[in-house]
Amino acid sequence: MHEYAITKSLVQMASSKAEEAGSKRIIEIRIVVGQLSTYFDESIQMYFDIISKGTLAEGSKLIFHSVPAEFYCSKCVSNFVKPKNGFECPKCGLSGSPTEIGKEFYIESIEVE
Repeated sequence: MHEYAITKSLVQMASSKAEEAGSKRIIEIRIVVGQLSTYFDESIQMYFDIISKGTLAEGSKLIFHSVPAEFYCSKCVSNFVKPKNGFECPKCGLSGSPTEIGKEFYIESIEVE
């Protein structure tokens, strides 16, 4: 449900930038979503289809770029990509600590006409 508010902001920001550029419509919006961001592509797309009606973003394509979560292992003193299940370092098995990599959520680019 929290995707509603973030999607509304996304539509407003993209539409505002397109208007500033004197564009007629938005063709494509590229979004970076970290694995630990708690936002889901499907939910964002669903809300986008509803919220964008009547805006410059209506009918535009959302392209999602997923960023895998990275964790830090204090024993190996290195980062590792979070395994599919769990949080253990693939080298030593110690549980890692989350880093900031994988928490991203932002508009990477907007293609306009």
